[in-house]
Amino acid sequence: MGEAPLESLPATLYQAAFEAAGLQVVCEPRSVAVAELPTVVAGLRNDADIIGLAVLRPHTVAIARLLDGLGPEAEAVRAVNAVSHRAGGLIGWNTDRPAFSIALEDAGYQPRGRSALVLGAGGAARAAADGLRALASRVYVAGQDLEQARSLCRDLDISRGGPTPLGSLSLVVPKVDLIVNATPVGTDAAATPFPIEWITPTQFVFDLIYDPPVTPLVRGARGRGARAINGLTMLLQQGLASFEIWTGTQAPEGAMRAALERAVVGRLTP
Repeated sequence: MGEAPLESLPATLYQAAFEAAGLQVVCEPRSVAVAELPTVVAGLRNDADIIGLAVLRPHTVAIARLLDGLGPEAEAVRAVNAVSHRAGGLIGWNTDRPAFSIALEDAGYQPRGRSALVLGAGGAARAAADGLRALASRVYVAGQDLEQARSLCRDLDISRGGPTPLGSLSLVVPKVDLIVNATPVGTDAAATPFPIEWITPTQFVFDLIYDPPVTPLVRGARGRGARAINGLTMLLQQGLASFEIWTGTQAPEGAMRAALERAVVGRLTP
C-alpha cells in the first residue's frame, strides 16, 4: 500500500511467495492518497479477508499512529512497513531495520567506527539510521524537510552527526565513509540526490531504491571507483520477514529470490 505501480517488485515477490507456499492468498497493490489513509486503514481493520499489508512510502511513518499496536522494532524506529491483521486488530512491524543491516553484511561492508550520511527522513531513512547509530562513529541525516531530520535524530537519540541541511551536502558528502540514499530520487532513472562528482573512490554507496535496479547514483558511484549496491537484497530480506509475520510460517526463500531475479532481468532486458 503506497505509491508503487501495479507491476511493482514487492507485489511480484509476495505473490510468488504465496503461490510457492500453496496459500490461497492474493497480493493486491493499492495506491492510497495521504488524505485517504485513516479511512482506508479503518476499512481494512474490519475486513476479515485481509491477513496483512505491505506499506510503502509515503505512509510508513504516518500509519504507525493509526494502528492498534506496534512490534518492538516498529516502536523503536517509529515507522511501519508491514502490518498484520490479527483478532480484529492491526499490528505494525518494521522489517526494514534488520533487512538494511543484513544487506550491508551481505555486501561485506562493516559500518562500525565509520561515518555515514543518510539521505531522507521517512520510514526507510529511520530504519537505516537506527541500524547505523550504535555502530557508526557519526550519522548525518539530511532531508528536504530539516525539521523531519531533526525529529528523526531526536527519536533515535542520534547526537554524533545529526540533522544536516541540504545546503551543507557539498561539505558532508565527500568526508563520510558510507552514503545511504533513502529518498525516491533516482526512481525516474535520471536524477541523483547530489552531484556524482562529490563521490570519492573510498566510499560505499547504498541506494535503497530497487527499481530501476541500476540507478544513476549507483552507476555514477561505480564510475567514480566507489563500491555501490541497490536495495534488492534489502527488499528480499524484508519480504522474507514480512511473509513470516503474515502467515506464521517459514518463507519460501528460494522461490522469492528466483521471482525477484526474473523480474529484475525483465527490467534490464530491452
